[in-house]
Amino acid sequence: MITGIIAEYNPFHKGHEHHLDQAKRGEGLVVCIMSGDFVQRGEAAVADKWTRARAAVAMGADVVFELPLPWVLAPARRFADGAVYLMDALGCVDFLSFGSESGNITSLKNARDCLIRPQTQGTINEQMGLGLSYAAAADFALSREFPQFVGLLTGANNTLGLEYLAALAKYNSKITPLTVHRYEGGVGYRAEVLRSMLRNGDDITQYLPVKATNILTKISIICGEKLIFARLCAMRKEELAQLPEVREGLENRLYRGARQALSLDEFFSAAKTKRFTLASLKRTALCAYLGIRKEDCPKTPPYLHVLAQSEKGREILRIARKTAALPIIHKAAQVRKLDKISQELFALERRGEELWRLLFS
Repeated sequence: MITGIIAEYNPFHKGHEHHLDQAKRGEGLVVCIMSGDFVQRGEAAVADKWTRARAAVAMGADVVFELPLPWVLAPARRFADGAVYLMDALGCVDFLSFGSESGNITSLKNARDCLIRPQTQGTINEQMGLGLSYAAAADFALSREFPQFVGLLTGANNTLGLEYLAALAKYNSKITPLTVHRYEGGVGYRAEVLRSMLRNGDDITQYLPVKATNILTKISIICGEKLIFARLCAMRKEELAQLPEVREGLENRLYRGARQALSLDEFFSAAKTKRFTLASLKRTALCAYLGIRKEDCPKTPPYLHVLAQSEKGREILRIARKTAALPIIHKAAQVRKLDKISQELFALERRGEELWRLLFS
């Protein structure tokens, strides 16, 4: 039995340990699709992807694959779509396990079915036309038309879980979804609290699982915001318009904000609206810094990139080489044999690694 997990491990904490234990269920094997050096909330990860992948393996994961940047620095729907696509492309994963505030897979499936109904989609489009973000519009529509789901989408993990379910249906996947109730424990179970402590200069190692702490010896919060802000200030309006999430004239707001603000935080405050949330703007700023344009975002990931593996993981890879619909790569030399799209995407990832390091120097 092979179970898949989609994660960021930023950093790996006790809640992740609980989820992994639930996913393994004894002698089961676990495959992770993990964000690389940047994460979906529009931030640089607190440790590089190789270190975080090794920590995941130390804690029980068997193989960790990378979710490429164009799907990481994207809204929840595209993030989930890319990760599920990779999981399904392996051809040997039996289950997809994800955490949720609900903890009830039947309820989440029912909510997904209601969310994709034409009437619900019409309400979502109507609310987006009034200036709401997709997430806020979806919460409004689902709550108004199906009272039993009031408040469901206020949980970030529920929202992402619905996108995983939608992607599994989209690809007609044979993978069975499972959900684990997100345990609201103390500091050691909440990544956002741990990152806040890092920003304050606090040592968080006492709150992490011991095996993860032995690997995550250097974790810190980004100190290079000026580099990101400088890149935004240097961009022409036409260049801003080519960033992945920029639409509906947002480039004009970004252009004005970059010239009026004196810091990255001021830029975000000036540009933020109900339609374009802080997380969306942070992803856009990182895409600007990393040089990611709309044309750099393929429809689906073209390969499976291994970041780390256990001894048992070798068995998964042996099976996957027979079942996978995508090439499995370990190093740059293998990419040279792939198509142009794959080579360009891998080059973008390598550039991302170097620019991640600059933010922490």
